Amino acid sequence: MGAVVTDSARAVQQAHRALPVAAAAMGRLMAGAAFLSADFKGDEFVHLEMDGGGPLGRVIAEGYADGMLRARVDAPETALPLRPDGKLAVGQAVGAAGQLQVRRHLNNGGIYTSYVPIRSGEIGLDLAHYFTESEQVPSAVAVGVLVGREGTVIGAGGILIQTLPDTPPGLVAAVQERLMNLGSVSHVLAAGEDVQDLMRQVLPDPLEVSTPQELRFGCTCSRDELKPLLLTLPVEERREMADGGGAEAVCQYCRTAYRYGHNELGVPTDA
Repeated sequence: MGAVVTDSARAVQQAHRALPVAAAAMGRLMAGAAFLSADFKGDEFVHLEMDGGGPLGRVIAEGYADGMLRARVDAPETALPLRPDGKLAVGQAVGAAGQLQVRRHLNNGGIYTSYVPIRSGEIGLDLAHYFTESEQVPSAVAVGVLVGREGTVIGAGGILIQTLPDTPPGLVAAVQERLMNLGSVSHVLAAGEDVQDLMRQVLPDPLEVSTPQELRFGCTCSRDELKPLLLTLPVEERREMADGGGAEAVCQYCRTAYRYGHNELGVPTDA
């Protein structure tokens, strides 16, 4: 399975005004959300959350059945020196002292949550560990985000390869070797190759390609959805807002701001 999330990762970076290492972490986790939501139907979606104790804080991504993706990070302004190999220090920024949470929201109202320890913070390795340990499916994951000279995402995506019970051991070893020799997924995508090109470089012929699904950045927020959050604030705080002419609530995912008038803040009127 492959996912190209370049446009979504760039849109998320712009929405959060994220510096490169934060943009890379969000883009990588969005690719994972795309993998996990690929077979969803209706209103189903998946929520991925990594909290590894690093300077980024929590990194969160969600993938929806219709191909919508969104993401956020606690500290988008995080800046770290490049690694000695010249790559972004995503693993250091995420940290490796916490858990990866995967929460599936299904059409029947069921919510299924799984946790695995974060192994590296590099996200791809941690996603592979999740599939192998939690879903009991041996998996290899390669995800990447390339940031250009101006600090903007120019390539993002990844591939997920999983084995079936009757997969010959020799084929598994061959695919693993090809994956290791593939190089940077993000560089390949930024160069103009599509995800099918990536898969053909890793998997043996014949390669059957299913109908692709469009992936896009979006959000489920609304004015009505955010208003109840304001109403949880202490009444005195809301009274101050009302006296100031109203309040503003900002979506944590898309950064859309919603204004609320003084009469919408639920402040009791004096008798």
